[in-house]
Amino acid sequence: MNIYQAEFTFDPHQPFQVRTLTLRQSDNTSNTYHWHSCLEITSILSGKAVYHIREKSFSVTAGDFIIFNHMEAHGWELISELMEVNVILFPIDFIAERIGNFDYEFLKPFVEYGSSFQNKIDHNEPSCAGMQELLDSICREAGNRRTGYQLVIKADILKLLTLLTRYYTSAAPSTDTFENREHAMKRLEGVFFHLYTNFGQKITLEEMAASCYMSPTYFSSYFRRACGCTFSSYLNGIRVQQAQKLLHTTQKEIVDIALECGFNNLSNFYRIYKRYTGSTPGRERRS
Repeated sequence: MNIYQAEFTFDPHQPFQVRTLTLRQSDNTSNTYHWHSCLEITSILSGKAVYHIREKSFSVTAGDFIIFNHMEAHGWELISELMEVNVILFPIDFIAERIGNFDYEFLKPFVEYGSSFQNKIDHNEPSCAGMQELLDSICREAGNRRTGYQLVIKADILKLLTLLTRYYTSAAPSTDTFENREHAMKRLEGVFFHLYTNFGQKITLEEMAASCYMSPTYFSSYFRRACGCTFSSYLNGIRVQQAQKLLHTTQKEIVDIALECGFNNLSNFYRIYKRYTGSTPGRERRS
């Protein structure tokens, strides 16, 4: 498993990127995850996929929104042959340092997110229709580039951020700064590599703490601040992600998938799988 930092270049006078993408199953990133120092807002226009973010997996379909926070390692796997998405990227470093044209208050829920942050916004949420309308307008303006399009995009982005801020008002802010979390993610890169390449084996917190020259207690706290979840939650999330992939791509027995992904107890596998995905392995395979 490869986890890397994706680099994006932004114009300080127009600090955002707008894209409409068509993804294919051949683009699946089951073996490659990335993270970046910017916020990404993705709207699913058509198709179906599973996004993997931190220790969580989210099944998405047309109309859903998925928010990739800065420092969150993520990847995706298409269930349908094709999926069309609209994507906006924001340079969080400009905003976190209060540089540029954006008001920092708009992005507080994202820059200072806590463990209660929900990456997926379901298409049934009342705010989704208004958000989709704004994102469609942003993409049209970016594509047509008529006179004044930058001002229209800026106005629509501020409206979109306002709707997202209202949606996330209940999220508990973290006391960690942007710079601290970026440093922590880099320091944990070796741990991430080990987790993603050895998830089927026994992995202990003590082992990973020793690899970082930390005590288990300090490592546990350090990991939670960096990733927004506990070490065991993150590891279980990776194992569930891999199990989800095998359920869709192989005909292996569920008990064999559980063992291959590091779950030695079948009832424990079912319990954790449902907690992370909201579904059972059997229903997932039939979907």
